Amino acid sequence: MSHTETIELGSIGRIVTGKTPSSAIDGAFGGDVPFITPSDMDGRKWIETTERYLTSAGVNAVKNSVLPKNSIAVSCIGSDMGKVVMVARNSVSNQQINSIIVDEERYAPEYIYYLLLPRQKELKDLASGSATPILSKGLFSKVTADVVPLPTQLAIVEILSSLDEKIELNRKQNRTLEAIAQALFKHWFVDFEFPDENGRAYKSSGGTMQPSELGEIPVDWQTGRLDDVIVLQRGFDLPQTKRTPGPYPVLAASGKNGSHDEFKVKGPGVTTGRSGVIGRVFYVHEDFWPLNTSLWVKEFKKAKPAYAYFLLMSLDFEGFNAGSAVPTLNRNHVHSLDMVIPSMELIDKFEEMASSLLARQKCNTEQIDTLSALRDTLLPKLMSGEIRVA
Repeated sequence: MSHTETIELGSIGRIVTGKTPSSAIDGAFGGDVPFITPSDMDGRKWIETTERYLTSAGVNAVKNSVLPKNSIAVSCIGSDMGKVVMVARNSVSNQQINSIIVDEERYAPEYIYYLLLPRQKELKDLASGSATPILSKGLFSKVTADVVPLPTQLAIVEILSSLDEKIELNRKQNRTLEAIAQALFKHWFVDFEFPDENGRAYKSSGGTMQPSELGEIPVDWQTGRLDDVIVLQRGFDLPQTKRTPGPYPVLAASGKNGSHDEFKVKGPGVTTGRSGVIGRVFYVHEDFWPLNTSLWVKEFKKAKPAYAYFLLMSLDFEGFNAGSAVPTLNRNHVHSLDMVIPSMELIDKFEEMASSLLARQKCNTEQIDTLSALRDTLLPKLMSGEIRVA
């Protein structure tokens, strides 16, 4: 391998600890400058959009903490310790993040990103403090790394970033497919602009409407409750100690949570969070095991899986939170929700289109998993020199 050099992170560039604008500053938030927090570091390589943004007044208050494009941001406190992202445009982070503004004449920023990406556990071990581990700016600056000359850095980046670009392309396609299906659901079942027998938008082309307790609805539609459409059921216990990895996904309130060699529900199916995390909805293509922290659709009475998925996605579950400290969703409250119920003929037409979009999503997700596994296998081998690059 090309000659390696052991250096401290502080010598790669300027280390910046983030800062939150004082609450005394009026109008610090609500602008267009990303304000990065650990919760925004969700697995993306490049971070361009965040939950909150700063105004020019907010940025001016923390101007010494501004991060230019290509900076490397690393979360340095608590359970989120060691998450790494690249900054896609001028941004600011909060104080839970240390960042490196890379000296690009000597180091490739993406190489530094890949260098730090697999070191989350190591950074946690280095952190000081017991109740809340913290990797201070001083400690972070002293972390050492073995780096190769710039030409080799660039060659490694070319290999790994090509995989990441393909992964991100598939993710973008999935977001687009989801948006198309959601827009179609709203157009047909909220705006009543489904195609009539002549292929024209029903409501705007003069389709017959009828009065109901929920307002005017298409003439052959009904009103009822959610449990007239679907029936939700609490999931099943399955402690980690009782699990045997297998072909069937295990679904928790926050999504897939490992696998098991048995299933409880035939796919395709739909789940949503019951306890701990509520508001997220999941479409499951294969047979699966829903955990007791989730609700799953036990019966599609006047629905099909894809229709039920987008119907639940359109509901505001936060308003049904029956818990206190721990968010909890009571299925009986959700079942009582008043609903407009379309004809099954229309639901069948939507199902055909939406399930096709969801199948394409699944194909993309499988490619993402394959590419991610390849990247994760190659990364340490490239960094250690086990695999050499020209």
